[in-house]
Amino acid sequence: MITLGEIVQSEYNLLGALPEDELLGALERAPIADRKKFIKRVQTQQKAVAVAPANNSRGEFEKRLHWLPREIQAGIANKSLQAVDAAYYLSKNASGNKIAKLLRDDDNKVVGQCNISSAKLEKGNIMLLHAIVLLAGVAENGQTITDVNFDIIPAIIRNGEFEFRANGTTIIPSMSCEVFNTAGMNFRKGCFVLDNPKMIFDQQAMEMNIEWGSNAPANFYLKAVLMGTSVTKY
Repeated sequence: MITLGEIVQSEYNLLGALPEDELLGALERAPIADRKKFIKRVQTQQKAVAVAPANNSRGEFEKRLHWLPREIQAGIANKSLQAVDAAYYLSKNASGNKIAKLLRDDDNKVVGQCNISSAKLEKGNIMLLHAIVLLAGVAENGQTITDVNFDIIPAIIRNGEFEFRANGTTIIPSMSCEVFNTAGMNFRKGCFVLDNPKMIFDQQAMEMNIEWGSNAPANFYLKAVLMGTSVTKY
């Protein structure tokens, strides 16, 4: 059970995560000093929202705290868990193909190639997916995938489409890969920021499938980075 003291002292805005009855119970049980601190914090948060609403990954994560399992909410409140920046990456050889399955159940962690196993988040690790980066590159003679200089995707991929699946459903339906074209923009290369960030739960298979119209050239590689906020131990 989350106490009023934990709500007041937490670095996160936990108000949206609590049912009304639980919040009322915490208020009734709390000493007067904690009630005053709670009122002050609510007033401060309301002023901050009025001035500059948080629309980054951290802000979007706090808005969705009520989606998390109760044990994780409690862990964040008592500071045994914390929210951290996350960037899961994977790269695949797409030479001569018109399709790429960037997340596969036979994926293994290999430094420089992939830092997620079996296309699933580890048990207890829940992530809010806030942005996806898609890059491409061609390996020169004698180079391996770890030598490739990944850059903005070429026209052959921009003219294709992709979809993203997780939690047993499609969370990004078929969409033009043009969203990854950041050429000429003052923005992270190949980054597509989701207007509707999605929570991805642990031990749930993910898929990112890309399809385009013409065969990719030899030694052609694609790299995707899943960016957002995830939960881990302090």
